[in-house]
Amino acid sequence: MSLFEKLPIPGDVDWLDFSLSGDFSGKYVCGYSRIADMNGYVVFNIPTYGSSVFLALTEGSPKEVALILANLEDYERENNIDLGLGEVVVTPAGSVRDMPVPFAVILLRTASSPICGDVPDQMVIEGKPTRFLFAMPISEKDHQLRREQGHDALMDVFEAEDRDIVF
Repeated sequence: MSLFEKLPIPGDVDWLDFSLSGDFSGKYVCGYSRIADMNGYVVFNIPTYGSSVFLALTEGSPKEVALILANLEDYERENNIDLGLGEVVVTPAGSVRDMPVPFAVILLRTASSPICGDVPDQMVIEGKPTRFLFAMPISEKDHQLRREQGHDALMDVFEAEDRDIVF
């Protein structure tokens, strides 16, 4: 069983290699592919320095979203941590090329997405335990609501508003 068998990707996967700015000279690898029956892409990193695969959906440029996912992996590496379910990572202000960067990214179970719902929470890949987390953009208002009222309150708002889960 592979990640590719669990995602509705009808064609090839394209690959990107990133070297992020800073003192660390490592490289990050992300893949992306069109999604069947959706005008968009699924984007994911191949963990090089950790054990987390971050998956995201975009109707925009997969390259910019891949860069955000590479930065999530770099955040784990730099802080020697494993990000977990429900955690929020505030992103640097600005934009990645022409795409505005969301205020933050929240990490959810892959089952939170109908597209990624068949991807398990964990899997052993080449003898290495690997975790799968769905990355979803959130606004500053969403982040403040979560801080003040908790994770469940934010999820209730997302459900009530049928919130878009794509970058």
